[in-house]
Amino acid sequence: MAEELVNQGSGVILCHDGKYYILTAEHCINGENGEYADLSCEQIIAEYQQDYTSEFLPIKILSKIQLDKAGDWALLEIEKPDIDCDFMAMLCGDKFLSHEPVHFRGYQAVNNTEPRTWEATIIDIAANEFKITLKDKSFEQFGEKGSQKAKGLSGSGVYIIRANKVYLLGHLKQVIGEIALNDDIKCCKFKNLQAWLGKNLVDMSDISEISLWEKAAEKKITDDDVHTWIGQHDDHFNNLIRKSRVLSSSEAKADENARNRLINFLNQDYKNNQISDRSTLITDYEATAETFEESVKEAYTRTVADPGAAKDLLLKLESDFATHIKDLVGDKSNKITMELARHKVTWWLMNCSFNFTE
Repeated sequence: MAEELVNQGSGVILCHDGKYYILTAEHCINGENGEYADLSCEQIIAEYQQDYTSEFLPIKILSKIQLDKAGDWALLEIEKPDIDCDFMAMLCGDKFLSHEPVHFRGYQAVNNTEPRTWEATIIDIAANEFKITLKDKSFEQFGEKGSQKAKGLSGSGVYIIRANKVYLLGHLKQVIGEIALNDDIKCCKFKNLQAWLGKNLVDMSDISEISLWEKAAEKKITDDDVHTWIGQHDDHFNNLIRKSRVLSSSEAKADENARNRLINFLNQDYKNNQISDRSTLITDYEATAETFEESVKEAYTRTVADPGAAKDLLLKLESDFATHIKDLVGDKSNKITMELARHKVTWWLMNCSFNFTE
């Protein structure tokens, strides 16, 4: 007679230095109160499916590398599984921020033969854990307690997907309370395992990672977008046209330059909005620009003698502000720094903080 299954959880398969591991929650292995802590590796059943309709295939557990009750994580070494998957393609991330969408996938005890993918959002972050909340779904259904519906999902990997790259942030620990209050879930950060696994972590707030995401999601501003914006900001665009005509001896060329500058401004505005949900960079940039704006009104606004002097003044302001935000942006190529500087200078041209006349 087969032995009775007494505990269940989900997990993540990892590869590092040619070895394979399962990451899961500690209580999935040892039980809520440590009642299964003495079980041998042979008594722990690990299985996987190639897809949700296929049979479960066994995974041999070689050893318990480390189990941490306080952090609620467990790392088990396993034999290489016969799974058609590039485990090395998955990256591990840290220094992520609130509000970014995440996914997790695991097996609920109420339907333990098929996995399910859930969408969630990061809502709070602490030193060693973070909290997510479900998006558009609820654990509490048909009067049943949410904690019962969530049972079995502990150990599920939590991921961010950017530019078709998958970043593992950690795993599910537990829902909040018996009713899964607000569908909030506490998660263990992957960084807690670094001392045992030694896997490099990607800084999710790093400008290069933000740029990777932003490049994949980049939107091209259309003529309709330009016309809509001008219709809503007619005075600002007129200010830009007026100053462009000071910068150019040709009225037609000046109008073309103003339109191109507006397109670049709207494109950068879109990028900034995308980045702002994934990094504090834009918030810090806006705060720095607000402070710098006072000096723009005092030190850069003036009467100019000719278009050449106006161009020199414009380039000086862009260069000075780029230097001012360089350390904040941390962009070694200086490309993003200059894009952000030009974006803010364009706004100062339009709101007349930066003003010049012949």
